[in-house]
Order: sequence, then C-alpha cells, then structure tokens
Amino acid sequence: MAEVQWGWSDRLSLPYPAMDETHQEFVELCAALSEDNPTTFLQRLDALIEHSVAHFEQENTWMAETDFPPKGCHEQEHNAVLEIMREVRQRFEAGDSELGTRLAEELPHWFEHHVDTMDNMLARHMAALQKEASVVTA
Repeated sequence: MAEVQWGWSDRLSLPYPAMDETHQEFVELCAALSEDNPTTFLQRLDALIEHSVAHFEQENTWMAETDFPPKGCHEQEHNAVLEIMREVRQRFEAGDSELGTRLAEELPHWFEHHVDTMDNMLARHMAALQKEASVVTA
C-alpha cells in the first residue's frame, strides 16, 4: 500500500468549530489508512469506522434538531460511505487487500467533496441559527 500525504488544512475548515474538531479526527484516521502496513490495516479501518459512526450520528442529530432541509440526502451519503467501509473491511479480511488500497486513495477525495458541499451547507445553516439565537437573546 503506497503512503499518501494527506491531512488537515484550512481548506477543510468550516464556519462551525465543533464540526471542524470532528473532521480533524476523521482526516487523521483516514490518512492513517494509507500507512504501508497491511497487518494493521483492519485495526486502522476499524478505528475509522468507529469514529465515522459517531461522527455521522452527530451530524444526523444536528440536521434533525435544526430541520436541515437536505437532511435525507446527507444521511444517505453517510450511510453509503459506512456501507463501503464495512464492505471493504469484509473483503480485506477475506484476502482482497487491493480494496483497502483503493479506499485509502479515494476516501480523501470523497471527504473533500462532502465537506465542500453537504457539510458546508450544514455548517452555514447551524452558524446562521446560532447567530439568529444570539441576536434574539441580546
């Protein structure tokens, strides 16, 4: 598995700090998948899956609590990515290590696009609601 240099950057930063904190952890775990050590790949993937479940559940909760209009589409994308991670895990465990390499290569591209589109809209939505609430209480 070839190591890929990818990590957190201001390019991924959004106007909602709590989301950025979770995203920074996702980026670290995702980047770790490209480590050239097949014997620990499943351990690293399991850590990413565990994080992603909690990460996506948090975003799903925010969307439900704030009546975020494209909630369904955003949740579907979360579910699809988790399904892919779990499928890659099963197939890697069965001996198909090539899919692990592909996941490590493709997941950063997916995440950057997801942040630019769906998470950006959610962060702006929640930041606007916070701003409105602070104006009302001021």
